[in-house]
Order: sequence, then C-alpha cells, then structure tokens
Amino acid sequence: MQNISNELFKETSFCTCSYLSSLSNYRASLVRNAIKTWDQFLELPFKDKIFLDDGSPDVNGIRLLKQTSNLNKFDDIKYNTLVHAPHSNFGIINSMVICQGDYILHLDDDIKVTTSYESCFKFIEQSLEILEKDESILGINLLTMPKEFDPAWFPGDDYPRSDIFAHPKKYFGTAACLIKRKLLERVTLADIINWGAQQPNTWEVLVSDDPASFLVSKMDTPFGLDLDAWVYQSVSNKSWRGIKKRMKYNLGKYFPFLK
Repeated sequence: MQNISNELFKETSFCTCSYLSSLSNYRASLVRNAIKTWDQFLELPFKDKIFLDDGSPDVNGIRLLKQTSNLNKFDDIKYNTLVHAPHSNFGIINSMVICQGDYILHLDDDIKVTTSYESCFKFIEQSLEILEKDESILGINLLTMPKEFDPAWFPGDDYPRSDIFAHPKKYFGTAACLIKRKLLERVTLADIINWGAQQPNTWEVLVSDDPASFLVSKMDTPFGLDLDAWVYQSVSNKSWRGIKKRMKYNLGKYFPFLK
C-alpha cells in the first residue's frame, strides 16, 4: 500500500500563488505566519512544487518567501508577468497550469498546515485514492470549514465510498484543494484571460455545476484558515466589502446574539 501511495504522490503536483501589495501590512503577516507552518508539508514526495508570485509589486511574494525557511523546498519559483485585473482566478489557475502532475494540490498562501508530516500524508493519501478509483470525482475541498462560511460550501449528501467525505451542498472550494488536471478543461486559463476584468465568478463556483463531482471533508483536516485571512483578501482588503466583512466578524465574535 505504501508503494501505491508513493506512486500516487509522484503524479501529484503542489502549487500556491501569492499576491502581496506590501510586506508591512497585516495581510503580509498572515501569509508569512501561514507559510511558516508548511515546513513538514513541503517534505511530502510531490512530483513538483510550484510557487507563483502573481505579479506582486517589488516581487513581494517571492521576497516574503525568502523570509521563511521554505524557499529551497520549491522546485520552481515563478513571477507572473501577465497584466490582469485584480481577481484571484488568474493566479490560482495559472499556478495550476504550470504543474506537471495528473493531480494538483493547491493551497492559498494564507492557509495554515495544522498537523504533522504523517497526518498530512495519510489524509492526502486517502484523498488521492478516491480520485484514482472514482472517475466521477474531479476535485476535493481539503479545508477545515469555518462555521462562519456560507452553508453552500458545507457537506451535503454523504459520499458512500468514504466515511470522512461528503458532496458539497453547492460549491467546490479551492483555498485548499486536490483536483484532477482534467478539471482545468472545464474553465481554462484561456477563458480566464479572455474574460479579463469581466470574470463571471470565481473559478471554483464556475466549475461547480455538479456537486456530485466534488467532495468536502466532514471533519477537521490538516488545512486551516484564520478568519482574518478571509477578511483581508489580497484583492479586497481595502474595499468596502472587506470592511463590511470585518465589521460583521467582529460583531459576531463579541456579540453572538447579533449573528
């Protein structure tokens, strides 16, 4: 079984993309703290490990990576020179396209790895075996789902082949995910580029036309999200939307009856 698992890992790429407008703002500290938790995770036997700086000014994404101990654990570090609208689709899909594996594990730059090498290996192993054996499953949301998230992303109908996964109620999530490469054919990088600033939605929503093709964990996973990272997104932390999210989060935190 270990040999089978290693073979599956050898066909699995890891990628992340990062956009940082500054190295001194609060979001930069969230990303820095998250990437510092990836030490053991990046030792997993992936086919390749890709870091894409999605056009950060002053190459801030790569500069922040250099401030951690994980710079040399990536096989390829790239800077995206494509000029594009401030939307996450471009960086996420571009980083996935660069990967060489039949399977692609993607983490947003602000996702924390919360368990050991062994626990990560076992959880990803279970996920890869599902993708390998079940042709109908195209992607798995690996994130520990915060209770504050929209229920549309949460587990819905049980998946009969595993006790720990269910189909999502509506949407697939990419913040921490494992996909089959062929999922990229549903909405391609060319589509993303052609839409430009007029993106019809986030990529994860665009591909979620059939929840039965996706899974989400029913229990805690090795991958977690600080809720501040949800508020201070790279493309919305200065917008009114981000301010409203922060206000709502704080009100709910200190005055639960207002939720």
